[in-house]
Amino acid sequence: MTTLHSGLAAHIQALLDVKHALGLPYVESGRHLQMFDAMCAKDSPGQATLARQMAMAWAAARPGEHVNGQMRRITPVRQLAKHMTAQGAKAYVIPAGIPGRQIHYRPHLYTPAELRAIFDAADQIHATPFGGRRELIIPVMFRMIYCLGLRPGEARRLRRADVDLTDGSVYIRESKGHKDRRVFASADLHQYLRSYDTAITAHHPDRPVFFPNPVGDAYSAGTIDYWFSQLLQAAGITAACEPRPRVYDLRHAHVIETINRCARAGRDPQVLVAYLSLHLGHGNTADTWYYFHLAADFHPDLRALANTGIEASLPEAGHGPR
Repeated sequence: MTTLHSGLAAHIQALLDVKHALGLPYVESGRHLQMFDAMCAKDSPGQATLARQMAMAWAAARPGEHVNGQMRRITPVRQLAKHMTAQGAKAYVIPAGIPGRQIHYRPHLYTPAELRAIFDAADQIHATPFGGRRELIIPVMFRMIYCLGLRPGEARRLRRADVDLTDGSVYIRESKGHKDRRVFASADLHQYLRSYDTAITAHHPDRPVFFPNPVGDAYSAGTIDYWFSQLLQAAGITAACEPRPRVYDLRHAHVIETINRCARAGRDPQVLVAYLSLHLGHGNTADTWYYFHLAADFHPDLRALANTGIEASLPEAGHGPR
């Protein structure tokens, strides 16, 4: 049960209960609603209706905040207002168009030399006096993201039971779109995971997660980003380059490499896109087609195949999947 203190507590809890009853994790949105509740309890104590000034105070952009982060904050409060009005309560719904259009990132496409430098840097990570076994975790986590095309959040939240060290399969639960999927490690990665599991089990024998922090729980997204910034610095990859390198771009690198490898082998892109959509956990194939455009734009070995009709067969793509 979430601890809430404002006059909107009952409405917020009711919305959370509905989302969870539908099988939705609603974790990040739930955290935003808790913070909204705390703001309302402080600034509008006892207020049982969602007034305009409360909603717009929450919707206001914060110093240095990216529009995408602002949108993620606003959306659950907008959902709360719609839920309240559906129940007959008074609530101001933040208008559509605030904060504006979501900005889609253009991925940094790592060169083979950059990838090699990143993983070499990961292998040189030392233990820290602050606890944790980052020297064991960092080389494995970032290789899994790249080799399996995982979203960073999928990797850091992996449960120990979701990694089958017998057959090398990795079960991804409740990811984007609340879809489960299973991916399979190569023989080399499979053995790498087995060696890691033996090493980390000596320090965390009863851990519930595959990559445990010092107290045995999953690491935060901020920690993973910080680790990756250290790897980029050690690898000599400047964070000032455009587009800015991100952990997420290791997933992009995996997909681009897969597309190029299959294209060189002459595989039908229409068949490949269906496979990749399942492999990546996309909700629709339009997100997957986007990667074919990236491959053609940045990788000459796929562009050279344009004369065979592959590129001409690709539909127009959007601005990037997740």
